[in-house]
Amino acid sequence: MARATAERASRGVGSAPVLQQAARIGAVTFAFVSVGVLVAWPLGLDGLLDHHPGLLLALIASLGAFGAAELVRGVLSGRHRFRRYSAYFAAEGTFRLLFALLLASLGVAAVGAYASAVALAFLVAALAGIGLRRPFVNPGPPAPLSELSPALGLLLATSLSEAFLLNVGPVALEIVGDDIGAEAPGVFLNGLIISRIPLFFFQAVKAALLPNLAALAGKGDLQAFRHLQVRLVGAVTILAAVSVGFMAWLGPWLVRSLFGDELGSRDMALLAGSGGGLMIMLSLSLGLVALSHTRLAVVGFFVGVVVFPISLLVSNDAYLRVEVALLSSVLAGAVVTAVLLNAEYAAHRRAGRLTVGGAQPTGEGDVRQS
Repeated sequence: MARATAERASRGVGSAPVLQQAARIGAVTFAFVSVGVLVAWPLGLDGLLDHHPGLLLALIASLGAFGAAELVRGVLSGRHRFRRYSAYFAAEGTFRLLFALLLASLGVAAVGAYASAVALAFLVAALAGIGLRRPFVNPGPPAPLSELSPALGLLLATSLSEAFLLNVGPVALEIVGDDIGAEAPGVFLNGLIISRIPLFFFQAVKAALLPNLAALAGKGDLQAFRHLQVRLVGAVTILAAVSVGFMAWLGPWLVRSLFGDELGSRDMALLAGSGGGLMIMLSLSLGLVALSHTRLAVVGFFVGVVVFPISLLVSNDAYLRVEVALLSSVLAGAVVTAVLLNAEYAAHRRAGRLTVGGAQPTGEGDVRQS
C-alpha cells in the first residue's frame, strides 16, 4: 500500500482505487485466515490458547481489525502524513493500556475481555489516523489488480522471513538448551527486548523511507534515490555500531535492573549486533522493493533463514550458538541484499539512468523499464 500510494502521489494521482482494491484483497485473505483459525481450534490451537473461546474470538477480531489498520497505515505513510501516522501509534498504545486499566478497576477477570483490547485498539488507532478531515484519500484512475497483486506473495514471504529472524531466538534456545533451565528462553527474550530498542525506533524510519524511495523511483530520479539510500544505510550502520558498544557496556545492568536477570556483555553485544544487522538489511531491501524488485528483496531474507540453522552448529554453549546464529543470518542476508542492490544500480548506470558522479544521467530511460 505504501509503495503504490507513494508512486501515485509522485504522479499527482489519487489513491482511493488502490485502497479499495487492497481492501478487497484483504477481505478475501481475512476470510481464508479466519476459516483456518477455526479449523485449527480443535487441532491444537485450543491448547495454545488455554481452551479459552474468548481468546479465539479476540484473535479473529484482532486479525480483521489489524488488516483494516494496515490499510490506513499504508495510505498515511505513502502520502507522507506522518503526524497522523504517529497519532495512529499513540492511540493504539494508549487505548490498550487505558482499556486494560478500566477492566481491572471494574474487577473483570475474563481473559477474553483483555484480549479484545488488541482488536479495539487497532480500530481506535485507525480512526485516529484517518482523523476528521475529508476526504481521507482522493479519487483517481482505476487500480488494476496487477498494481498490487504481483508483489503480495513475495512481500508475504519477506514478512514471514523477517518475523522468523525477529522471533526465532528464544524458541531456538529452548530447543538447543535443554540443560540450561526452563527460564533461559525468558531471560534471552528480555535481553532481546533491551538490545533491540534501536530496532523499534527504526520502524518509524522504515515507514518514511519506503514512500520516499518509491516516489523518487516513480519520478525516475535515481540519483536522489541512491543518495538517500546511501545516507540512510550509513546512518543505520553507525547507529548499529554505537548500539553494540552501548549494550556491551550498560546492557547487562539494564537487564538486571528491569527484569532481574543476568546476561553478560558478550551476550548483549551479540544481540545488539543482530538487531543492527537486521536494520541494515531492511534499509537495503526497501530499496529493492521501491524499485519494484520484490523478487530480489526476498532473496536476502531467504538466505538469512537458511543460514540460521547452519550457524547453530558453531558452538556448544547454548546462548552463544543462538546469538552467533542470529548475527550470522542477518549479516549474510545484508551482504546478499547489498550485492543485489548494487547490481541493480549497475544495470541503471549501463542504461544511462544513473551516473557515477553527481552529474545528471544522459539517458532518457525510466526506472520502470528495468
